[in-house]
Amino acid sequence: MKSFFAIASTLFLFAHQPAPLPATEYHVYLLAGQSNMDGRGLTADLPAEQQQPVDQCIIFYRNALASSETWKPLSPGFSVPPRFKDRLPSPKFGPEIGFARTMRARFPGQALALIKGSKGGTSLRADWNPGVRGKPETQGRQYRDLIETIRLATEQLEQQGHSFQVRGLLWHQGESDAKQTRQTYRTQLTTFVARIREDVGIADLPIVTGEVFDNGKRDSVRTATQEVAAADSTVGFVSAKDTTTWDSGTHFDARSQLLLGERYARQMQLLLAPE
Repeated sequence: MKSFFAIASTLFLFAHQPAPLPATEYHVYLLAGQSNMDGRGLTADLPAEQQQPVDQCIIFYRNALASSETWKPLSPGFSVPPRFKDRLPSPKFGPEIGFARTMRARFPGQALALIKGSKGGTSLRADWNPGVRGKPETQGRQYRDLIETIRLATEQLEQQGHSFQVRGLLWHQGESDAKQTRQTYRTQLTTFVARIREDVGIADLPIVTGEVFDNGKRDSVRTATQEVAAADSTVGFVSAKDTTTWDSGTHFDARSQLLLGERYARQMQLLLAPE
């Protein structure tokens, strides 16, 4: 099976087929996690300018419920809440909007490509369990889907004649593991970080982890997420301070999704700064 993951000696892949559009060099960012990465912010609550497509930014979205099938211009709507199954674009969005706009403002000449493989209600202990490399039967479904999504998306970039560099991963998850102990979640997240880097083939891939909303019952997973970032200089942490939810304390509203996306971008920029 053709894949770029085994190629650890280079970050760039070039296509051998003529492109239907002028070839572009993309910086690729991976987005993974559960509902707050998938996004439950309401697009209608965004300012009009934020509802427009992001210039020079594309997205490949895929999970068990829906898929963009191909690369699309990035705009709100690449999220699948339960009652909007199979419907894209949906009326919801995630942190990718604030992230992309902030990255584009910092690097206006750089085109972005986001690969988003997130799904609500998924746990790190099961769905995102990376298992044993090369043995899919030991891996959680969402982890397998993410690896397959990255393969499909990057192969399409190749086929279209583009070059790309995988620059980092954004991770927002933890609500489904809130009953785990701090030590257990920390070990599981540390393992996930190591394995995704191994499977992507970039040993020091910058990863930014997001904090789940504090509803008073998630202290263990919130603390563990901070500890994983503190222990690794190539892992950043995004605080949920000053965020609000539209429900009883789980799903970030539109304002907070934009805020988190901006924080993800600033943390990613700090991790990339030494370059």
